[in-house]
Amino acid sequence: MARTSGVEFKLLAPYNETVELIGDWSNWQPVPMKKDKQGYWKVRVPLEDGEYQYKFRLKSLSYFMQGEMVDIPDPYATHLSGDQWENSCVVVKKGRPVVTTYKWKHDDKPLPSNDKLVIYELHVGDFSGGPGDGTPGGSRTPGRFVDVLEKLDYLAELGINAIEFMPIKEFPGDQSWGYMLRSLFTVESAYGTPDDFCRLVDECHARGIRVILDMVFNHSDLEAPLTRIDYQYWYYEQNPDPEELHWGPKFDFGRYDEKHDVFPARKYVLDAINYWIEYFHVDGFRFDAARAIRYDFLHEAQQFIYNKINGLKPFITIAEHIPQNPAVVQPHGPLDCAWHEHFYRQMACTTVGAPQEGREPYNLDGIIDNALNPRTDGFPGAMSVVNYLNSHDENRILWQIGNSGGYFDDAAFRRNKLGAALLLTAPGIPMLWMGEEFGESAPRTMERQALDWVLLDHERTADLYLYYRGLIHLRRDLPALQGDTFEVVLRDDQRGLIGFKRWNDAGSVVVVVANLKHEYAGEFTVGALEDGVWHEYIFNYDNHVQGGTLRDTLAESEVKVFIKQ
Repeated sequence: MARTSGVEFKLLAPYNETVELIGDWSNWQPVPMKKDKQGYWKVRVPLEDGEYQYKFRLKSLSYFMQGEMVDIPDPYATHLSGDQWENSCVVVKKGRPVVTTYKWKHDDKPLPSNDKLVIYELHVGDFSGGPGDGTPGGSRTPGRFVDVLEKLDYLAELGINAIEFMPIKEFPGDQSWGYMLRSLFTVESAYGTPDDFCRLVDECHARGIRVILDMVFNHSDLEAPLTRIDYQYWYYEQNPDPEELHWGPKFDFGRYDEKHDVFPARKYVLDAINYWIEYFHVDGFRFDAARAIRYDFLHEAQQFIYNKINGLKPFITIAEHIPQNPAVVQPHGPLDCAWHEHFYRQMACTTVGAPQEGREPYNLDGIIDNALNPRTDGFPGAMSVVNYLNSHDENRILWQIGNSGGYFDDAAFRRNKLGAALLLTAPGIPMLWMGEEFGESAPRTMERQALDWVLLDHERTADLYLYYRGLIHLRRDLPALQGDTFEVVLRDDQRGLIGFKRWNDAGSVVVVVANLKHEYAGEFTVGALEDGVWHEYIFNYDNHVQGGTLRDTLAESEVKVFIKQ
């Protein structure tokens, strides 16, 4: 292949004395680099098309290794390799470095707007390869992008239209939840290549499924390359956060380099945001540990994103802000919406049917004001919250129902259905944690714990899957469930009964009634409704409202959903 005029390598290290490039194309012999006025060290190297490994050699300015000569991978590398991921990789094609060679096919497919989303939180490493999920031919290691791709039709049939991937960027080792990142730019090699991830995103889009990435912008792994160049240039030397928020080197978004007119940490993160949108066509970000990130930077990131998207497709920014704080969401806060912690805490307690963390299961004030209605919980509206009954941070609800509530077998599944129905009909964007739809109940662990797909073959868990699937499709298809409207139409504190109405201006109306207790409730009435046929969705029958009153019965832990015909 013909040689080029050279591939440019560069590294921002404005106050380091010298920087050299070393690569496998020259048997790792150092090549001097030259610093420009913006603080970048640069050099061009003539390379034929192919894949190469390289790194930078420099004298560290970091406080814990001041003056030591160190070799570091490129903080902007799109691939890392080596026993300890100590080498950067670059792919050269037609004389230029490339991130991917994937040819996009489905960019023209319409994607759902935020008000129609049903999110599925997914960890690539544990989604496949468990019991009942043999890999084709038995030769491929599961837990890769290609394994997720093979299950996209399953997710589409379930009704999922957004996947929120837990961090997929390079982390130490091959098995991790991904919250200790080496770089904001590398795709985790244990999951596949950048091209593999492009293909997965493209095939999601082909099925009308949006892709949301869990992004870690508060901290890095201690061995991240930036930590060894000039630690204080990107990070706080002394982390100012409370000790419980000390997860690793913390980006200093207030650090300004006046000489070069740059906020180093802000630039690095904004460059990463641009990279994932530009090269991987993602449709949203979840900001991990938003509580620990400066709000002024979150505002800047939000504005950067929406300038980049420019209205060309739907996009969403989600704050994982625990404890919850509605100030993180718009119209006055920086991001679109936030995980609704109060919904989880109260509805987990209610679903379990026993006191938890100072909450009472049948406290209707807490259920209505702090869980079901985002507006009375301090949020601007339904699109400001992501509701969930399960997440990677908590023990699964079915596990809690047995271990904390003491319900098992059919009773446990009735409790699970109760929680699922309220999750999928309440105001807000619902989110599932992978496997909850078919009764995965393993306790939380950070060790490898692949989903048990055999559960889909069991009667109770298969029935739970059908229950979730039906309500997910209802949430997606019924306009009444996609807005802000919420009105309590039934409240019986003694029996633990609750009912609420939701509607839109075009005549779509739904009434949801629930027996929160595991005791037979018998008859209930809901008044002030329009006469006519109201179809009960879950059990599939018609109820005829006369004189403005709906009459029906509720069994133990039962929910009914009535849709005005």
